[in-house]
Amino acid sequence: MDPMVFAISRIILFFVATVFVYNALQAIDFSKIFRQNSGNQIRFILMVLSVILGFLFVDAIISLFEILNGLL
Repeated sequence: MDPMVFAISRIILFFVATVFVYNALQAIDFSKIFRQNSGNQIRFILMVLSVILGFLFVDAIISLFEILNGLL
């Protein structure tokens, strides 16, 4: 398969995974960790975590497909 396909799929899946991870992280109750009225800080941390975790998840999946493609 063309390496460009993996690059494009990595970019598209990154944005999709980031949205899903962000929604999943919103289910966690962070009010016990942070002070009152710190909603902006919580949202910023959730966004940074979702970008990092989304990238790691997509990178692992696409790397697995690249390895499998190389074996075939």
